[in-house]
Amino acid sequence: MPTLRELSLKIAYGPHDDPLRNFFIPALAASIRYDRAAGFFSSTMLAVAAAGVSQLIRNGGKMRLLCGADLSEEDVEAIRAGHATLEKRLEQRLMDRWSLPESEYVHNRLQALAWLVGTGQLEIKVVLPTDKHGRPLPASRAEGYYHPKEGLFTDAAGNQVGFSGSINETATALEENYESFVVFNSWETAAYVNNIRVKFEKLWQGKEQGWVALPVPEAVRQHLLKLRPSSAPTHEFGVEPQETSPKKPAGPSRDAEQRERIIFQFLRDVPHLPNATRLGRATCTVRVWPHQRRVADTIVQRFPERFLLCDEVGLGKTIEAGLALRQLIISGKARRVLILVPKSVLFQWQQELYEKFCLRVPRYDGRTFFDASGREWPRSGVDNPWNAHPVILASSHLAKRRDRQQELLDAEDWDLVVIDEAHHARRKDFQNREQFRPNRLLELLRGPEDRPGLGDKTRGLLLLTATPMQIHPLEVFDLLKLLGMGGRWGVEDNFLRYFEELRRPWDEIDWPFVLSMLADYFGTGGEWDPQFCRAAEEQLGPVTWDQLRRLPQSPNAAAIIRQLDAKAQGALRELAARHTPLRRYVFRNTRPLLREYHRRGWLQDRIPFREPKSEWIEMRPDEWALYQRIEEYIRDHYKKYEAERKGLGFLMTVYRRRLTSSFYAIQRSLERRLAFLKGETPAAWLTEEDLDQEDLEEDVSELLPAEEEHKAASEIRALFQGEIEYIESFLAHLQALGTDSKFEQLAKDLRHILQHRDSVIIFTQYTDTMDYLREKLRQVYGGQVACYSGRGGERWNGTAWVETTKEHIKNAFREKREIKILLCTESASEGLNLQTCGVLINYEMPWNPMRVEQRIGRIDRIGQVYDRVWIRNYFYDRTVEAMVYQRLDDRIASFESVVGELQPILSQVAQVIEAAAMASSEERSELIARKVEEINCRVRSQEPSAFDLDKYVVEQMDLEAEEPPPVTLPELERTLVESTAFGRRFRPHPTIDGAYQFDWHGSWQDITFHPDLFDTYPNTLRLMTYGSGLLEDVLAAVDPPDGSMLCGEIVRYSLESPRQIVCYYSLQDGQIIPSLTKLMSIIGNSVLTELTDERKERLADTFRSLVQSLCAQEEQTEQTRHKTRLASLTEEIRQLLREAVYVELVLAVYHGIMNEGFVPNFSEKAYQQLKRRGIPFPGALSVVGTDLPRPRPDDPLYLRLQEFSKEALHRRFKGISSRITRRLHQLRSLQGQLAAMTKTNATAASPLAFVCLATQTSIQTSTSKGQ
Repeated sequence: MPTLRELSLKIAYGPHDDPLRNFFIPALAASIRYDRAAGFFSSTMLAVAAAGVSQLIRNGGKMRLLCGADLSEEDVEAIRAGHATLEKRLEQRLMDRWSLPESEYVHNRLQALAWLVGTGQLEIKVVLPTDKHGRPLPASRAEGYYHPKEGLFTDAAGNQVGFSGSINETATALEENYESFVVFNSWETAAYVNNIRVKFEKLWQGKEQGWVALPVPEAVRQHLLKLRPSSAPTHEFGVEPQETSPKKPAGPSRDAEQRERIIFQFLRDVPHLPNATRLGRATCTVRVWPHQRRVADTIVQRFPERFLLCDEVGLGKTIEAGLALRQLIISGKARRVLILVPKSVLFQWQQELYEKFCLRVPRYDGRTFFDASGREWPRSGVDNPWNAHPVILASSHLAKRRDRQQELLDAEDWDLVVIDEAHHARRKDFQNREQFRPNRLLELLRGPEDRPGLGDKTRGLLLLTATPMQIHPLEVFDLLKLLGMGGRWGVEDNFLRYFEELRRPWDEIDWPFVLSMLADYFGTGGEWDPQFCRAAEEQLGPVTWDQLRRLPQSPNAAAIIRQLDAKAQGALRELAARHTPLRRYVFRNTRPLLREYHRRGWLQDRIPFREPKSEWIEMRPDEWALYQRIEEYIRDHYKKYEAERKGLGFLMTVYRRRLTSSFYAIQRSLERRLAFLKGETPAAWLTEEDLDQEDLEEDVSELLPAEEEHKAASEIRALFQGEIEYIESFLAHLQALGTDSKFEQLAKDLRHILQHRDSVIIFTQYTDTMDYLREKLRQVYGGQVACYSGRGGERWNGTAWVETTKEHIKNAFREKREIKILLCTESASEGLNLQTCGVLINYEMPWNPMRVEQRIGRIDRIGQVYDRVWIRNYFYDRTVEAMVYQRLDDRIASFESVVGELQPILSQVAQVIEAAAMASSEERSELIARKVEEINCRVRSQEPSAFDLDKYVVEQMDLEAEEPPPVTLPELERTLVESTAFGRRFRPHPTIDGAYQFDWHGSWQDITFHPDLFDTYPNTLRLMTYGSGLLEDVLAAVDPPDGSMLCGEIVRYSLESPRQIVCYYSLQDGQIIPSLTKLMSIIGNSVLTELTDERKERLADTFRSLVQSLCAQEEQTEQTRHKTRLASLTEEIRQLLREAVYVELVLAVYHGIMNEGFVPNFSEKAYQQLKRRGIPFPGALSVVGTDLPRPRPDDPLYLRLQEFSKEALHRRFKGISSRITRRLHQLRSLQGQLAAMTKTNATAASPLAFVCLATQTSIQTSTSKGQ
C-alpha cells in the first residue's frame, strides 16, 4: 500500500480535474481511516460522501461520517413538552429525506457505504444546532446549520491529507463529478490539517459549543443495510479496475519537463520581447485612464527623450511617471534610476511605487536606506552611497545640500532621473537677467559654474509639476533647457521674444524672426501636429496649406505672408503657437480634455462637479482680542528681523500662517519657540510643515545652510531674546481660552453632513491642528474618527490613539462602516483613493489658492462615486485672509471649477495676503483693495501677465489600438500554480479569497496574482508580478531548456548588449511568437522542422533588423540631443559675439567722442574686427560662420550698454571672452562625443545568441551560439 506522502496531489481540484480518479481513489487507496463531514442528510449526500470508498474497503480501513439535519418548530415543541423524544423526531425527519436511489451512480455508492456499515467499518452521526443550554433549536431560530464539506485521510504511517471546499450534492452533479475543493497535508500545511481534525473531533465527541452530534437512528441504519451487496465492492462504479490500482505516480516525462522549461524560459524573457512595451502597465495594480496611457506609452516608446509632466491636480501625473518607470525598469531600458521628491512626500512616493507599480525602491535619508515598512535596507560596500543600489529614492532637499551635491554628481551616470515638484528648481531673481542666480536645486540639475550637473549625468529625465510656472516664463525656459531644448530656442532672449511676438497684433509681428525659430524647431527634431495639419488643410485648401507649411524654409516668405487673407493669417498664428519645443517636451492634461474623452466614450468613469460654500466664522470677543494682539506681535517683529537680516522675517510669516489654522496650532508653535529661546531645544523650532510651503519666498534650507545652522541658531537666539515676555503672555491667554468658535462651526456642519452623506474628509495644513481636532471629535464620534499625516495612519481604539496601516485606513474609509471622519494633512493624503468620499472641509484656507486646489483634487477625481462633491471653506471673519478672498473674483474664491489656467495669477494671492498681514492696520485696507483689483482685472481680461502654458500645449485626442501583452497575470497564475516545479508549493490563503500562501525557501509568502486584492491588502500580500523580485527569483529557479542544432519547433534569438532583446520564432512558418498563449499552442503540437544554415541565417537577419530598428530610436535620440546641445552652444556663442560687438562699438564711441564726425561701424565687418582681440574670438567666428545678425543702432542691447561706464564695459568684455572660451571647450567636447557615437553602432557589432528548442527531447543535442 502506498503512503499519502508518495501521492502526487494538486493543491486544488475542480470539475475538469476529474477528482474521483485523481484524488479520492488514490487517497483512499493509501488510507486506513477516513473522516468525512458532509452536508444535509440525504441519499445523494451519502453517495457523494462515498466517493472512492471501495478502496478503503480493500484496505480494511474505517470511516466516520458527520452530516447535518434540522428540526421544525413543531418538533422542538413536542420534545420540550415531552410528547416525543429527540431520537424519534430526528428519525422521522431523516426518513422524510430518505428516498430510494433512482440513479445507478447513487445506488452503487450507497451499496459501498452499506457494506461498511454492515461490517462495522462506518459510523454515522447527525449534527443539530443547540442553544446555550444544549437544547435543540429549530431551523428558524438557529444562526446556521451544519454544512461543512471537509474530509481527512490518514495512512498507516500517520500521514494525513485534508480537503475543504464546495461540493454540489445533487444527483446530476454527482454523475458529472462536479466538485471544487482545496487540499492540505500534514507535512507541508500541518496547521490547516490540524484545524480540520480538531473541528471534526470536537463535533464527533459533542464538545463543540452550539452543536450536538447524535448517532444515526437505527431505522435509518436499517434502511441503508437493505442496500448491502452480497460481496464487498472491489472497484469504483464507472471506473475500470486497472484505473483504481494503487501505484506510485510516475514523475513528469522528459518531454513534459522540457515543455515546462521552455515555458519558464519564455516567462523569464517576456520583459525583453519586442512587443512587451505595455507589459508593465498590464501587470501592475493601476487602472489606467486614456490620457495616462498615452503619456506613459509615449515616454517609454521615445526613451531616452526627456519630458515635463504638468497635468492638472488630480489627473495623475505621478501615475504617468510611475507607469513609465515600471516599464523602463522591468524591460532593462533603465537600469540606474534616481527619483528625487520633496521630503514631505518621500515616504508616500515609496509606498506608491510599491503599492501601485510593484517596485521595491530603497529610500535614502542621507545615512541609511529603508524599505517601505521602515526596515533598514542592506547597503552594498561602495564608498559613494548613490552607487549603493540601482534604483534610489531620496529627497530633493537632501540632494541639493551643499555637502551632498558633489557626492551625487561624482556618482555613476544614471539612465533616468525623475524630479517631482520640479518647479522648485528656479532662479532666485527673474528680474535681473544680467546675472543668472539659480537656487540649489536648479544648480544641482544644471551644474555649478559651467560644470556638469545632474542633467548631464543622466540619459533620460522626467520633470513633474502641477504648477509648471507661477511667476515668470523663464521658469518654463529653465526646465525646458534641462530637457534638452537647444538651438535658437536654447537662448532665453529668443525664447521670450517668440511668445511675445505671438501676443502682438498681426501687423506688428516680426515674422522673419518667428519663421527662423520655426525652422530651428523642425530642424532639431520637432514634428508636425497631425491633427492641426488635417484641420488646416480642410479649412484652407491644399494649395494655401502647402504654402503655409513651406513658409519656415521659404526664401519668399515675406511676400507670401503679405498676401494671406484673414483665415490664413489665423492659421499661421496657430501654426506658430502649436509648433514649439513645448509640444515636444511637455505633457499637459486638463479636465476639459477628460470631459471630451468622456463624451467620445473613451472614459466611462464619472467626472464630478463641485458645490463649494465658504463659511465666514465670527470670533468671540476674547478670541478676537487675542488674535489681534498676536497678529500685532508678528507684524512688529517681522519688520524688526527683516531689518536685522534679510530673510529672517519669513519666520514671522510662518507663525501668521499658523494663526490662520487654529489657536492650538499657534500655541504649539509658540511653545516650541519659547523652548528654543530659553535654550531648551536646538534650532528645530520649525516643523517640516512650516518649511514645506511652496509659496514662501525663500527656501529655508538655503537661507540657513547646513554648515551654518548651529552658528545661526546661536545668533538668532540672542537676537530674539526680547520675545520671551510676549510669548509667555500669549501662551497664558491661549491656555485660558474656552470654547473654539471655528470648532463649533465644524461640529454643527458634521451633524448636518453625516445625515446626508456617509463620510467626510477634513484637511488641515498642520499636524498640531489635526491632533487638536481629533481629541475633540473622538469625544463625540469615538472610533469613527481616524487621521492620516506624516506619522502615518492613526485610530482611536477606545482608550488611546494607536498606529494603523494605510491599508486599514483606506479600506475602512472606503467601506464607510468603521471610519466616517478622516482628518488629513495634505502632504500625506496621496494614494488614499478618496474619490469614495463626497465631502471635503478645508479647516483653514492656505494663502496660495493652488494649495486649496490640490486638496480638492483629492476628491474631485475621475471615478468619484457622487455626481457632486461638497466643499466647505472655513475663514475667521474680519481677518486678512477673509478680506482678500471676499474681494477676489468669484472664479477664484468659490473654487467651483478648476482654476488651472489661472495659476500664474493665483500665485500672487499668497503675496498679497502676506503683504497685507505684515502691513499696518492703516495701510491694510487700501493695499488689499488695490492688489486684489489688479488680480481680478487679469482674471476678467483672461490675459495673465505670466506665460499661459495651456495656449501652447495642445494634447492629442487620438488613441491607438492596444496590442495585448505577451502574458497576463491570470495566465501567469495558471502557469505557476499548475506547474510541476511549483504547483505543490501553493496553498489557498486561509483568510483572503483569491490569495495564496507560497512556500519559498521554507518560508510561507502571502501572495496573489490579482491586482485588486493587492490594492486592498498591500501590507499583507505581495503581488506576484514582474518587478517584484519574487517572481524573477521563482522563474530563475527552473533550469533553461535543452537546445538543439538539428531541428525543433521554435528558435530563440537574443541580444545582451546594449540591452537585452529576445525574440522567439516558429520554425514552421518563421513568424514571431508574440505571446505565451501562442507559444503553448506551438510547442508539442508542431511538426519538427530542420534548422538549415539558410533558415538559421534568414532568421538571424530578421532578428538583427528588428533589433536595429528598436535601438535606432534610442541612438537617434542620443544623437539628436547632442546635436541640439551643439546648436544651443553655437547659438550662445553667436549671441556672445553679438554682445561683444556692441561692447566694442560703445567703447569706440567713448574713444571717438572727441573726434568730430565719428560714425560707429554697424556692418558685418564689425565681427571680423573682433579677431584682433585674439583668443577666443577667431575660433568662435569660425564656429558660427557667416550666420551672424547685422549690428543695429536701435538694438535694445546696444542701447542698454550705452548706460555702462568704460570700466564696466571692459569688465563685461572680459567676462564675454571667458564665457566664449568655456562654451568652445564644451562644444569641442560634445563634438567628440557625437563623432564617437556616430562611428559606433553598438547593435551591429553585438553577437546574437540563438538556441533551437523542441519538446521531443530525444532529438536534443546541444546549446550553441552563432553570429
